[in-house]
Amino acid sequence: MPSFLNTLSSGIAAAFRSSGKRTPDIQQFSDRKFLREVYLPAFGQSSGRILWVGCRKYTAGYYALLEQAGAEVWTTDIESRLARWGRKGRHRTGDICEADRLFADTTFDAVLCNGVLGYGVDSVGQQTQALEALSRILIPGGRLLIGWNTDKISDPVAAGLTSSWFSPVRFAGQSSRVRFDDSTHVYDCLSRNP
Repeated sequence: MPSFLNTLSSGIAAAFRSSGKRTPDIQQFSDRKFLREVYLPAFGQSSGRILWVGCRKYTAGYYALLEQAGAEVWTTDIESRLARWGRKGRHRTGDICEADRLFADTTFDAVLCNGVLGYGVDSVGQQTQALEALSRILIPGGRLLIGWNTDKISDPVAAGLTSSWFSPVRFAGQSSRVRFDDSTHVYDCLSRNP
């Protein structure tokens, strides 16, 4: 799927160039502001070992926000060329659908998986495989944050794709699900079942 992501990204950028508009700065989207201002500080304060799934230039600054309060951040992406945007010294290249093999030697207190489901991990089968693999590397009670878009995939929580391994949980003073009026983006915060 990496070529699909590159094609999608290039297509969006080309559409904005041809229309005379600038490519939007993803950091200015309301869901990204919420991520930076609410979730990242809260996950950082909970410390522990955190896995960030999906590395891009705009995610590189997130690791410092998480580490300010003592968290240890690891990163992963399926594309080896994106390792440069991962956490130096704690990055592994591989398929998140095989996270349990990729990180067979470690466990995490939290996993942040934003913009992966529906952007490479698309089918119900892939999503189920990824969620199961992530459950195997999360400690019992560990938190999983998934960010997904209603125009890209069907609701993975309502479809029951998470229920075998996770339960919805309030976090950072928020309900388990956070939606945005100006976006199709949704955050679901889940806890790894014992």
